[in-house]
Amino acid sequence: MKTDEICERYSEKSVGLVVRLLDDDNQSPSTVLIEGSVDALRMLAELLVAVADESDNDGFFISPFGAGKVHFGKASELGVYIHRT
Repeated sequence: MKTDEICERYSEKSVGLVVRLLDDDNQSPSTVLIEGSVDALRMLAELLVAVADESDNDGFFISPFGAGKVHFGKASELGVYIHRT
């Protein structure tokens, strides 16, 4: 399935994906938190597989502040860029 089809299928579910940096008081390397409902995590998993499998598309981007914002929860601070090399 193509990335656009996946986003369309999940667009009315309000999945509430949250992507943000975890607070780190130890000054060690930052950790990215990815959390959400079952539907949010399934959507992200399907997007990862789609980018891996789509021969004509090696990247996909969604953001809580732009394209794809309907898929994110209010606590989300970061977007997601998936790139196949």
